[in-house]
Amino acid sequence: MFRTAFFFVTKTVFMSERNQERITDGEALAMLREMPTAELMARADAIRRARHGNRTYYVHSHNLNPTNLCVVKCKLCSFWRPENAPDSYITTLDEAQKNLEQAQNWNLMDLHIVGGMIPELDLNYYEELFSLAHKMLPGVLLQGMTAVEIHWIAGNAGLSVRETLERLKACGLGSISGGGAEIFHPDIRKKIATTKILAQQWLDVHRTAHELDLPTNATMLFGHIEQDEHIVDHLSRLRALQDETGGFKAAIPLPFQANGKALGVKYGPTGDRQVRVAALTRIYLDNFPHVRMLVNYMDRKLLGVLTHSGVDDIGGTSLDERIAKAAGAPQSHKFFSSDEMEGFLRNHGHEPVLTNSVYDHCRRGILPHYAPAETTQQDAASTIKILNRVESGERLSSEDAVILLDVAPFQELGRVAALRRKAAVPGEQATYVVDKNLNTTNVCVTNCKFCAFHTKPGSKSAYTLTPEQVVEKVKHAAEKGATQILIQGGLNPDLKLDYYEACLSGIRDQVDIWIHSLSPTEIEFLAQEEGISIRECLVRLKNAGLQSLPGGGAEILVDEVRRRISPKKTRSQAWLNVMETAHELDLKTTATMVYGFGETSAQRIEHLIKVRELQDRTGGFTAFIPWSFSPDRTEMECPRRQNGVDYLRMIAIARLVLDNVPHLQAGWVTEGPDVAQLALNFGADDYGGVLMTEEVVSATGVNYGVNEAQVINLIREAGYMPVQRTTQYERL
Repeated sequence: MFRTAFFFVTKTVFMSERNQERITDGEALAMLREMPTAELMARADAIRRARHGNRTYYVHSHNLNPTNLCVVKCKLCSFWRPENAPDSYITTLDEAQKNLEQAQNWNLMDLHIVGGMIPELDLNYYEELFSLAHKMLPGVLLQGMTAVEIHWIAGNAGLSVRETLERLKACGLGSISGGGAEIFHPDIRKKIATTKILAQQWLDVHRTAHELDLPTNATMLFGHIEQDEHIVDHLSRLRALQDETGGFKAAIPLPFQANGKALGVKYGPTGDRQVRVAALTRIYLDNFPHVRMLVNYMDRKLLGVLTHSGVDDIGGTSLDERIAKAAGAPQSHKFFSSDEMEGFLRNHGHEPVLTNSVYDHCRRGILPHYAPAETTQQDAASTIKILNRVESGERLSSEDAVILLDVAPFQELGRVAALRRKAAVPGEQATYVVDKNLNTTNVCVTNCKFCAFHTKPGSKSAYTLTPEQVVEKVKHAAEKGATQILIQGGLNPDLKLDYYEACLSGIRDQVDIWIHSLSPTEIEFLAQEEGISIRECLVRLKNAGLQSLPGGGAEILVDEVRRRISPKKTRSQAWLNVMETAHELDLKTTATMVYGFGETSAQRIEHLIKVRELQDRTGGFTAFIPWSFSPDRTEMECPRRQNGVDYLRMIAIARLVLDNVPHLQAGWVTEGPDVAQLALNFGADDYGGVLMTEEVVSATGVNYGVNEAQVINLIREAGYMPVQRTTQYERL
């Protein structure tokens, strides 16, 4: 199940770029099935950068879907509606004109026209519609009509596909969309698109368009019932037609949206699957200029990772898009302006290029505000030497770790981190815990600038749970299957040590659950309030039922940073002292890091080294958990919002530096389920908790969620066997 290593990618250039040798279908299938995710990403990224540098394309586009009625009624489609359905519609030409009048002020690059197929909307209708759009939106590329629509309309009109395309082109049609391809292989197509045209007919429509100098795009809908061999078969047919005509501009892998009613598939493709398919598409389709993923289909953190996995185009604003929306595509991830899309790309170190769907009009954006440091030959040689030593088991120095964090390709860090993870945690398992987070109070006197959860004493929004309420909530969680309770809260001066003793002892005496609670910051605060030592405070809490401590409150263990972001909070040495005392009392703990406050790479590494040094002395840390800072709704300005690539880089470097901390936990709470899943192939071995009521991060507006079945699926799709664990990493 664990994917085997292929090559050291920073030492080799992918062969199709070096000497024009192509990978075969068999080699492509082996890559998709077996190549480690980080290595596959690196190979695809190298090809993408050889062709486009750091230029990444996007479109400011508007969608006009004329109708959601359709005679084809595909099983995979959640967009079409039966006749007389309350939400069915047909757009008249007058209504289309009003829609286009609004769009005249939007500075569009594309108008995308695609919809259902009904006799009422015939060739004459589309000729009038395209003529109208061409007149009202001069200079805007009119892209539309899937091969399925064109084939159907031509048949209805008693015309050939060529004649139909010639007439539409004369009315302003500038490009054919790639929709309707789904999966070409007949074994799959007959199950998901029984009433649609055959694969060869779809290809023939595009061949004819290319002969008429109408450029087209090509899609592939994946993540439903297809297997790896069907993916390769689909790409192979596209590559063959492109060899013949050269008319395709972009390949667009479309992740199936399982949130819709179609097919009854429970889960769509996970982040790992999307990255792997996109990367293989870039590697295999060596004759396609571009690989595009559509922003309205996925989480933004995952989309950012894809731009470093072979994808050079992120699609468009797709204003008023209805088809993906009907299928369940999350609308919260859409972009609504060119400025928003440019900012996203600059954050990932790309040069944004505004274009249209055939790339014949490009406006390059300003240079990125943030760009990864250019890697020189000397840097590359240095990182290779360092990583070779790490692979052989040598401990990383802080100086070498900073070099890796600053200049090593994050995919290469992930490749080596995955090897180190396999050495540290033998086998092909990835773990998770069923737990609950419980916040006793949101009242806090430290007023950390980065926290959106806390409120001041006396505030109308303040709350404090009684010990009895705490116990009842824990009982309910245990009934739902939780094996761990994590109790934390604000530093509330009204809550003394006896309050927490009552909570802990009530849980201990009434609920069969592991009590993993109270961060070092809370322990230090309680000890100060009581006028007792840290040791005495911990002993009393342990006697009341406390079994282990979470690593919260660490943030960055560098006082220069801590004074800036949380001046009233405990200093780094105090956090370490609490943890060391807990370890001496046989209380195991976890360690955390919140990064993204504007700290330097050296400061991040300093944090990791301090954790490693304490672990050398005590061995008391069971796991390390990094989180990215979520700035929304906080009082702190964010120098640069941390993205999914930053997270995977941090996960990988944590695995390489913390060679004595056995477990590394992925953080879906801040990074989302898909990027957290990718972390399992970048050094993490644990997916964290799944029965979580989380209030601190969600107070910033970041509100992901997972359930146990979803986590099991994510772990399996990442190539591992899911195993439920206890707090102490015993397998259940």
